[in-house]
Amino acid sequence: MASLTEHKVQAAELVETLIPSLTDGQAIRHVGFSGTSMMPMLRQRRDSVELVKAPPELKKYDLPMYIGPRGKYVMHRIVEVREDCYICLGDNTYTREQVRREQIVALVSAFYRDERRIPVDSAIYRLYCRVWCAIFPLRSVAWRAKKWLRRHLK
Repeated sequence: MASLTEHKVQAAELVETLIPSLTDGQAIRHVGFSGTSMMPMLRQRRDSVELVKAPPELKKYDLPMYIGPRGKYVMHRIVEVREDCYICLGDNTYTREQVRREQIVALVSAFYRDERRIPVDSAIYRLYCRVWCAIFPLRSVAWRAKKWLRRHLK
């Protein structure tokens, strides 16, 4: 396991000062992130993530931290690897994003749920990724139906 340093800082400070200083084998625990795009896996302000230096090439189901289109730091799962970019999708979103390699600033190596460390290379996490991504079409249809019902039953 990597040596771990725990920091509670804003994402910008994390990216600007801490992540560039990471060497291979080091990790930073990022506590207190916000956003609901990775629910149900990650709960904002309750769970935390362990970040490591991103390797040059990532693979399907990796969870990178990257600079999003509005300059915000985002963590979404890679659902497709293309020659020129990665296609990422949040667990609680329905829009895929193209992410270029130069946008990626770190990689999630584990997450903490109620202080229990769950490495992203564990069998249970890999199974979750495969199932959650496989049922995306069903989740998308259910989300659209719910949205339609809300709009038309008012």
